[in-house]
Amino acid sequence: MAFRYRELAEVLMQQIQSGYLLPGQRLPSIRAMSQQRALSITTVKRCYELLEAQGYLLCRAQTGFYVRERPVRQLEPEFPVFDHASQQVDNLVLIAEIQQSAMNEDRVQLGTVQLAPALIPVAALQRSLVRANRRAQARALAYSPSVGEPVLLQALSAHFQQDGISCAQQDMIVTNGCMEALSLAVSVVTEPGDTLALPSPCYSGQLQLLASMGRRVAEIPSTAKGFDLGRLEQLMASKAVSACLVSSSFQNPLGYCLSVADKQHIAELARRYQCPVIEDDVFGECGYARQRPLPIKSWSTEGWVIWCGSVSKTLAPGYRIGWCAGGRFYLQLRQALLARRLAVNTPLQLALADFILSGEYRRHLNQLRIQLADQVNRLCDSLQQHMAEQGRFTRPDGGYAVWVQLPENCDAVQLYQIMKAQGVNLVPGVVFSARNFYANAIRLSAGNPWSEEMDQAVALIANTVKALS
Repeated sequence: MAFRYRELAEVLMQQIQSGYLLPGQRLPSIRAMSQQRALSITTVKRCYELLEAQGYLLCRAQTGFYVRERPVRQLEPEFPVFDHASQQVDNLVLIAEIQQSAMNEDRVQLGTVQLAPALIPVAALQRSLVRANRRAQARALAYSPSVGEPVLLQALSAHFQQDGISCAQQDMIVTNGCMEALSLAVSVVTEPGDTLALPSPCYSGQLQLLASMGRRVAEIPSTAKGFDLGRLEQLMASKAVSACLVSSSFQNPLGYCLSVADKQHIAELARRYQCPVIEDDVFGECGYARQRPLPIKSWSTEGWVIWCGSVSKTLAPGYRIGWCAGGRFYLQLRQALLARRLAVNTPLQLALADFILSGEYRRHLNQLRIQLADQVNRLCDSLQQHMAEQGRFTRPDGGYAVWVQLPENCDAVQLYQIMKAQGVNLVPGVVFSARNFYANAIRLSAGNPWSEEMDQAVALIANTVKALS
């Protein structure tokens, strides 16, 4: 379905990027643009709000919308180049301590990559929960089928189809969040002691998971644009790894989204070398553009990609509902599932299915993308203002993680400890590697609506970095 406000936004965005609309130029008023384009006032208003959130327009009280000065292109972070030796994960204590600290709600929330409660459509979710379980009656009190409620599988399949992702309901399994989906996939395609290839830096939760399952990791060098596919092919071709675990769309912590060509290439490598690729696509629906990027799975013609995701980053972490599409490994995944647990929460599955089928989830995503773009832009603007001389940082096109590289002699763990005492949460870079890389980097989260308190926290971080350097 095409949204007219997004179509207008695309036109205006192209005019800004081409220089037809110049920085500082005032756009027609909402009413004037409505008349010029024969669109409703609501449509133009939503278009302007979207472009404002994405950093293209600036709203000035009483005067209107102006083309915003595009930020000076900040130098991107630099990343180490290293060998891909197999490694055990041995920094679990630090990872666990930082994760626990990041959950403290009394601190300024720049640590955990999690949606703020204010961004969760609580009332709509509650209506779906009541409506779905009233409809189901006694069915809601029973165990669901081990692979998931049929109505939820149908709803997910239809939802993905709207984004151009072909995923039949009979190919999917509902899981307790994305981490269970990843765990299930790892258990099926590898054995204890096996090595998996991971782009580095990578999500610390993935490292924890592999360590708990007795797997080793071979880290692949990355940049803010993606990771070294040549290195990945070397590992696959030499049989040095049994599988690959990647996030191709808005990866945490770097925020990159691989190109279509790169995704096609990874799917082809998996087929050519018969090396399973486990795709963690939990941020796939957190992009700022109208069209959701397709996952690697879309080019997996022989089923060597296991696609995993959940609603934890887009809707409600507490729902703990995820999925995996197993490809050629579906039957093995289903069999392994029976040895692990009986079922996923039935009432929440039914509620999520109702939320999707009613159109509420799509409406929520459309608003969330605008909100996330605004929050990330505000965080990056704050970093540009306060830390331009102390660090380099990413400007992601999706998700809500921002990677910041500090001066080489700045110890990010020490910074983390100082900030924790000052009431500010952040995550030091060392937890995103099994090899203690990224000692002078931090990851910040833009999962909360921007506030003056958060801007002051960034300023405090900048001053502390200056003192430590």
